[in-house]
Amino acid sequence: MRNLLICLLFLSTVAAGCDDAAAPAGTDDAGTLADVGADDLGGGTQDRGAVDLGSTPDQGPPPGAAAFIELSLSPRQPLFARTETTRVSAVVYDRIGAVVSGLAVRFDVQPPERAEVQGDGTVRFLTEGAGAVRGCVGLVCGRATFYVDDAPPPLVLDTPTPGAVVIGLPAVIPVVGQADATARVFVNDAEVLVDAEGRFATEVPAVFGYNRVDVVADDGVRRPPSRTTLDVLHAPEAIAVGGGDLNLPGAVKLRIGQALLDTGIAPDAPDEAGVTVTDHLAGLVVALLRRLEPLGLVADPQIATGENFNLRIEAVTAGEPEVALLFTGDGIEVFARLNDLAVETSGNLNLEDVPVSLNGAVRITASAFAQVRVEPGPDGYPGLRLDTADVALERVTGRFDDSTAQAVMDTLGSILRAAVERFARDLVTEVVAEQVPAFIELGLASALAPLSAVPLDVAASPPIPAIALDVGFALDPVALVPNGGLVLGLAGSVRQRNPVVVPHPSPGVVRETFVETPPWPAQGSLAVAVQLAVVNGLLHAVWAQGALTLDASAVVPDALRALVSEARLDARLPPVVVAAPPGSPYFFELQLGELDLFLRGARAAPEPDHYVISLRAGLALSVGAPPGSPADHPDAGRVRLNVLDDPDLRVVLRAAGGERANFAPEVLAALLESALWPQVRDAVGAGLELNLDAIDVDLAAVQALAPSVSGVQIRPAFPSAPAVRQGWFVLPAHVDLALQ
Repeated sequence: MRNLLICLLFLSTVAAGCDDAAAPAGTDDAGTLADVGADDLGGGTQDRGAVDLGSTPDQGPPPGAAAFIELSLSPRQPLFARTETTRVSAVVYDRIGAVVSGLAVRFDVQPPERAEVQGDGTVRFLTEGAGAVRGCVGLVCGRATFYVDDAPPPLVLDTPTPGAVVIGLPAVIPVVGQADATARVFVNDAEVLVDAEGRFATEVPAVFGYNRVDVVADDGVRRPPSRTTLDVLHAPEAIAVGGGDLNLPGAVKLRIGQALLDTGIAPDAPDEAGVTVTDHLAGLVVALLRRLEPLGLVADPQIATGENFNLRIEAVTAGEPEVALLFTGDGIEVFARLNDLAVETSGNLNLEDVPVSLNGAVRITASAFAQVRVEPGPDGYPGLRLDTADVALERVTGRFDDSTAQAVMDTLGSILRAAVERFARDLVTEVVAEQVPAFIELGLASALAPLSAVPLDVAASPPIPAIALDVGFALDPVALVPNGGLVLGLAGSVRQRNPVVVPHPSPGVVRETFVETPPWPAQGSLAVAVQLAVVNGLLHAVWAQGALTLDASAVVPDALRALVSEARLDARLPPVVVAAPPGSPYFFELQLGELDLFLRGARAAPEPDHYVISLRAGLALSVGAPPGSPADHPDAGRVRLNVLDDPDLRVVLRAAGGERANFAPEVLAALLESALWPQVRDAVGAGLELNLDAIDVDLAAVQALAPSVSGVQIRPAFPSAPAVRQGWFVLPAHVDLALQ
């Protein structure tokens, strides 16, 4: 078989001609760049030589004479650097494939400037490019091709630099750098112009958050080409933080719709445990008035004292109340009807020296209307100030033991009727104009009071340090929509409980361009709108406490301890949360960029390998307990942004600590996802959880109205997914109001 192959090669060389030096450019024997195309770049292609045309074509050279020559390079490799060497050797065959020894082979290089062949056959490379070593005996020559390329083309970025932050508009990232003039440069897969000096400049459109900038310089030969990848943080604006603290006006907005104020549906009767649950405030007031003990509101039940007229209220029993609440342009209208109040009386009336007993009962149905203005109270919570109030007595009837007293009661303008009506007006005015607004006001204050200081405490879990923050929200000016609702704005703050040393210069809390009015849902009784800057403020505070500056050596998995002796993580910039890209299965995306990882492996090296991590992970919002859970479920008041598994994690080698890095970036990325990612996920997730328990309304204002009430509770729920856009995420909400 070998002899057959040699014969075929011999016949082909006879047909092509034998003088390698005389072959025209571009032929197989020319030894020019055309000889070393994609199939044989530096592959050490072994060319068996050609026969002298002076010989008889059908017989070839005589036995024992050189008919063709086989050249080999050792070592053989696709590319050689100029600092490397190889050795050329030659085997000479006669026309029948027998090896001919003892013949001197003359070596040279084409083109001559590419390399030199020394006496012992060592090939030393001089310049970069394609070339071939020729070996000749007389006019018979063989050839071995090679390609010299020291390294991928140079690539240096002037801007952006690692850890770069671009704040402001227009939303572009300048990319300026230096490569080789012969290289093709691509920025985020788009080719850019390279001038005669190798300079290039372009701009990359930026979006809010971390933007990956990927620059490639390709000379068409060296694989992989030169590549620089980094993350640039962009935001239209950044909010300065002093000492790690954040103040953010308009951080949260609550829209209380008319449906939360009043749906017009009376609440159900109490359950077996005596609890009434309703989903609107008017229903809660009805439940409260059903438990009304009016006599406790009467300053003095002795409403008339005198020789001729003495009247005392012994007891008052409430009937079935009706309540309507309506938002107006500047406040709330309150309408209430107290049906069939039963007033038990005692006393006497001296009528023309005839004593008349006033023991009996009076039945009263009265309605009242009040207008109250909503404005910030002295404590910063919404206050209700009474503007006007009016009472109408719809029915007043007496049932006295003495028929004369009954007749007097039925007489308009009588002293008895006037006293009873005055008592009824005062009582209904107290309930509707004073007690009900005070209860509503207290309910609003109770709902907001827990937000004034929300502690965030996470115990240390090495390598993650302890996290101690205070988050607070205080009332901004009140806005009302006639027949629409009440909008409460809350200024937010994130406070470092203890002094911190920020690990790196802070860019501030980045904020996306947003509109003042959140994208409210079309319907719903309650909606909560939160600026994404609040979430990013929390993450910035967690980052400032060093939660992402970790010595992770102790948590290296056992399977890797033989390979990794040191692992340190250092986030140059804080994590950010952005709206997820269109089509994502989640609403938020957590982004970390320029996350430095220093790894020292088993091989001795002067420095650890320096990698840079770029990470994207989906966030799922979890608010409260699952539907149908009991009120005491442990997740009832928990608000969390859960960091999901399966992140988009990319690793770039920034610098090897020794001659070469311990791990290829793609291999390290797979290892990090299983080993180090859980630590980062826990550190970040700890800063994205708040506990908002069910809110207990202070009973101080309730006890006078209904002493038997033992508890009033506000239980928020968030039944549907948020909308995330224009710098806000908006949560439609639902509230259960429970009266015990």
